[in-house]
Amino acid sequence: MNLKYIQMKKIAFLLVLACMSSCKDKVKTTAISAPATKMQVLTVNYELSEMSLDAHAQLGLDVVGNFEPGKIKGLLGKTFIGNLENGVFGGVYYFTDNESLAAYSTSELWEGIVAHPNLVNFKKESYAVAGISAMSNGLAGERKTATEVGIESAKEVLIVNYELSEMSIEAHAQLGRDVVGNFAPGKVKGLIGKTFIGNPEKGVFGGVYYFTNAAQADRYLASDLWKGIEAHPNLVNFKTARFGIAPISIIADGVPSL
Repeated sequence: MNLKYIQMKKIAFLLVLACMSSCKDKVKTTAISAPATKMQVLTVNYELSEMSLDAHAQLGLDVVGNFEPGKIKGLLGKTFIGNLENGVFGGVYYFTDNESLAAYSTSELWEGIVAHPNLVNFKKESYAVAGISAMSNGLAGERKTATEVGIESAKEVLIVNYELSEMSIEAHAQLGRDVVGNFAPGKVKGLIGKTFIGNPEKGVFGGVYYFTNAAQADRYLASDLWKGIEAHPNLVNFKTARFGIAPISIIADGVPSL
C-alpha cells in the first residue's frame, strides 16, 4: 500500500468515519455537516504483577496530578479504567492532535509508566477521531465533564473495535453518516457520549462509549441496535472491552457527564 493511498484513506476517515448499522434502528440523514478534527484517542491496557489492588490504587493517587488540565500539552483528558474481573487496567487519553500524542508517547512520564516493575503486558493503540462524533457528544473538550461522581456522570467505558470486509472507506463513511443519529444525546438510555474512532493504516475502526453505569452498558449490548451492528456483513472481527472508571479520573478531566 503506497503512501499516497494511505493519506487518501486518512482524509476520508477524518471527514466522516462510519461506524455501525442496524436494520431496525437505522436513522437516515441526508445532510450531515461534520467538522474536521485532528483529535486522537490513545487506549492503554496493562496487568499487575506482584501488586495488590490497594497498592495500585495508591499509585493512581500518586500520579494523577501529572494529568491535570494544562500539565501535558495537547491532553484534553484521561480516563483511568479497570476491569477487576479480567485483571486489566489502563487509561483512555484524548489529545488535540497526533503531534501531542506522539510527544506524550516519548515523554519521561510515559517511559516511567511502562518501566514500572509491577505494571506488565502493556498494550497501546491510537486512533483518529471522526468529526461525526460531535453529534454523539464524543468530542473531548467540547462535552461536559464531572467535578464529582454523581448519577449523571460516566462510570462505565465500552471500547469496540472491528475491521472491514469487502467495504470501501467511502462506503464505511456513508454508513457512519446514516447511523450517527442513533447515538445523539438521549437516543440510547444511559449513554453519555460515543467517540467514533479508527486507525485506517491498521484497518481497525470502532467507538469509545461512556455510560452512566454498567447496567446501561448491558442494556445497550442486548439491544436491537447493537445486534444489528454485530450482524452487519461488512463489519467483522469484533472486539469489545468493558471497564469501570476510577473516580480519580475527575482530576484529569476524564469523566464525561450529562
